[in-house]
Order: sequence, then C-alpha cells, then structure tokens
Amino acid sequence: MTSVSIVKEFTWSMAHMLANHIGKCKNIHGHTYKMQIEIARKGGGVLNKPGQTDDGMVLEFEELKTIINTNTVEALDHAFLYWVNSTDELEHEIASLLKKHGRKVVDINYRPTAENLALDYLDKINNDLAAFKVEVVELVLWESPTSYARVLNR
Repeated sequence: MTSVSIVKEFTWSMAHMLANHIGKCKNIHGHTYKMQIEIARKGGGVLNKPGQTDDGMVLEFEELKTIINTNTVEALDHAFLYWVNSTDELEHEIASLLKKHGRKVVDINYRPTAENLALDYLDKINNDLAAFKVEVVELVLWESPTSYARVLNR
C-alpha cells in the first residue's frame, strides 16, 4: 500500500529540571529542542482541490508551520518548564521566583522527560490538526544532538 506524508522540523530553547534524578539533570538546565513531525491525511492520499493552492498536498507546509509555531513552539520557547507536582521543593521555589519577576514559566502536570514531552506534544498537536483531517504519524523530539524520544501514532 502506498502512503504519502510530509515532515516538518521545529526548534526552540527551554529549561527544566528532573526531580529525583540521580545525575546532573536534577539541576536546572536547558536544551535546544528539535521536534520533527510527520503527518498524513486521515483518509490517506493528498487533497484533490483543482485550482486551489493546496491541491495535491497533504497539508500546505506553511499552514503546518503556522499551527505548530502558534500553538506549541511560541509558548515553550525560552521558558522554564515547571512540573507542578514535583517532589523537589527547589523546583517550586524557582518557578515561584521566576513567576514573581515576570519570567516565562510553563506549568505541566508530568515529569518533564523527553518521553513525556513527546507524548504530550503528540496529543496536543493531533488536537490542533484535527480540523484539517490530518494526524501525526510520528513525532521525534531531540533534547540534544544525540538523544531523542520517538512516538509512533498507531
């Protein structure tokens, strides 16, 4: 069976810390994240819209870029990712201090591992793309040039 999909990459910088981690990642630190998203039409194939700008496409790349940047990347870029249920009191103090001084903090309800982030972004992005009748086939989230988490949407 032949299938067609498109892939787009996004990057942003973000800080976090991992409560209860035995290594260096228990400290506040940052990454330049790279996220690669592969999408396909829910019914397969490409749009058949003769005379329209998106004829023959899964989704216009510019449309995908706008959706992901507006709904995901802009909120995360240069933010501190704060696990609101962290067992590390320091994480709560850091988030509180940053918020008090008007810094960018993004609250999440899970431990900010690459795997959990990838799962969260998969759900969020699929919701953002539902109206376009496309879905994420694969999402890859790098937290370094050599380390990434991959989620396949099956």
